[in-house]
Amino acid sequence: MAFGELLTLWLLAMAVLGMTGAGLGVYALICNRAPGRLLDKTVRNPRLWGTGMLFMVSSLAFVSWTPFIIGLGITVTAHAVKPTG
Repeated sequence: MAFGELLTLWLLAMAVLGMTGAGLGVYALICNRAPGRLLDKTVRNPRLWGTGMLFMVSSLAFVSWTPFIIGLGITVTAHAVKPTG
């Protein structure tokens, strides 16, 4: 496999991962439900979880670890914190 082919495969995988994460994040943000049975049982605050997912996906666009770490913290917090109101 040549370097160009490997790079194309890597970019395609990142695009699929980014679109999947963005779709899950937007779904959780709009519907106020975590996708899937397992996540629906474990995530206490789905909108916060969706926001964290979108932050993590944005790290692919910005090519930086900072949004990923912030999004990871928000996503973990969404598993522990109950929504108010």
